Amino acid sequence: MVVPLRSVGRTLALAALAVVVASAGCSSDPDLGVLQEADLKKPEGLEAKFDRNAVIDSASLKDVDGIDSAVIQRLFRRTPYDRPSFLETYQSNGVRASDAIARAARTYRINPLFFLVKAQTAGGLLGADSYPFPPERVEYVFRCGCQYSGACNPQLAGFDKQVDCLGRQMRSALDAIAREGLTASSWGPDKTSTTLDGQKVTPADDATAALYDLLPYVAEGKAGGNWLFWNIWQLYALKSDYAGPIGAPVGGAWIGEACDADGTCGFEGGTCATNYPAGLCTASCTGDCPQEPDKPLTFCADFKTQGGFCFAICNPGAPACRTGYKCQLLGRFKGKAEDARHVCYPEAATQR
Repeated sequence: MVVPLRSVGRTLALAALAVVVASAGCSSDPDLGVLQEADLKKPEGLEAKFDRNAVIDSASLKDVDGIDSAVIQRLFRRTPYDRPSFLETYQSNGVRASDAIARAARTYRINPLFFLVKAQTAGGLLGADSYPFPPERVEYVFRCGCQYSGACNPQLAGFDKQVDCLGRQMRSALDAIAREGLTASSWGPDKTSTTLDGQKVTPADDATAALYDLLPYVAEGKAGGNWLFWNIWQLYALKSDYAGPIGAPVGGAWIGEACDADGTCGFEGGTCATNYPAGLCTASCTGDCPQEPDKPLTFCADFKTQGGFCFAICNPGAPACRTGYKCQLLGRFKGKAEDARHVCYPEAATQR
């Protein structure tokens, strides 16, 4: 049976330690052999100190616009290791590595740096100047869809699909925290838990809690835990000139875009419908919805007894709805039949 997309470590909790480390989907980090010397050294000029309770702040993790695909390509070409990465020219399933990261970042509203760092911690991919062997190190870098025996689902082969899987897992953990305050393996803000290497951790926010949900190790000063993630994040942020999110709290998501809390939605009256895939920014309406020149057009859809809610308009001939949504015809709130428009609407939802 194929391992579910969620982390095996999450499902099987404290199963045999060696098995969890070796096989956890999207959560196992490597031996020293695939890393670079710089990965385990404090980046030059770095003043920050590692805090196992605050590995990364929520605003930075969710800064989806922090860097774009052009910056990712430059980082592939000029890595912190004084040589280019094979990822600069690598494609999987016809998708460039940089585009796969940018797409997953946008879909799951996670900083692209997260995927870059995990690609290095899990497979040493940015440090590899040529395609590494065995191929599984690339094509199943996060072990998504792999069995304990080592056999992997060919439908999940490719860096692009592995990146999407990782993004889905991280978003799932963040959404669980937003809904219930905890992940399925009981990681949450201000909740003290013990890692599999025996360290007590009280995550400062949802971002750090979600990191431990994927990989419940600290391993300070060595490979295999969240210290390594923190150290390489600092290294890559310096190399890409990323200084963190600009401005106040993270917000700015438009109608129809992903979210994890109301504050993520950057328009008047914006609310986050967390019961929809990866969250949905919307607003109650009685006629018109907010409009901006550089944003998708919006529509006040009729939800009968629930009132009207804003959705992003789509073209049924060439829909560009995000994963989990389809271009569906809905009526206008208190409008006529001919006023109906196609909007990006959750695939699994049934309008009432």
